[in-house]
Formats: sequence, C-alpha cells, structure tokens
Amino acid sequence: MLSLLKPTEVAQRLGVSRAWVYDAAKRGRIPSIRIGGEEGPLRFVPEDLELWIDDARAAWTPGRPAVVTRQLPIRPGTGGRGDRPRRRLQAPHSGQQQLLSDL
Repeated sequence: MLSLLKPTEVAQRLGVSRAWVYDAAKRGRIPSIRIGGEEGPLRFVPEDLELWIDDARAAWTPGRPAVVTRQLPIRPGTGGRGDRPRRRLQAPHSGQQQLLSDL
C-alpha cells in the first residue's frame, strides 16, 4: 500500500509551518491529494514531494534569486484548487523573473 504523509509530517520535513503547507497545497504550489474528494483529509505522496524538490533544485542557479516552483495540475477530485484550468509558466528569459499567475 502507498505510504502517505500528513501535513504535519511534511511541515517538519520542509522546516515550514503547517499553515504554510495547507496554503501551498490549496494554491497548487506543492503536490497534494485529498482522500475522498474536496473535503477529505489532505495527504502527500513522498515521491511527488521528492520530484517537486528536485525540480526546484534543478531550476536554481548559484548567485541568482530562487526560481518559483511550477504549479502542478490538479486532478479532478483530489482537492487543491478544484478543476479550474491553470495558466502554464513560460520558460524564463535571460534577465527576467519567472512569474506565477494567481499568486
């Protein structure tokens, strides 16, 4: 069976508050699922979090500001921001910051 993490466990691993974890999941900034639909408990797949962190690390260049991690698509019935479509991030151009819509 798949091992899922609770928000408190994710907050401890990332060194952030539990409130940040809930907010980031709601905004689609961190990969998450809701068990049983939109009102179900929030959970995290460890492998998804590892990939999310790897993406952030790969996008970072020493001496430059941190790059905003990409927003993940929300699957229907998994919580987060529901089924609303998202705008895709464009690849950053030299000298420009990558912007997120909806933040």
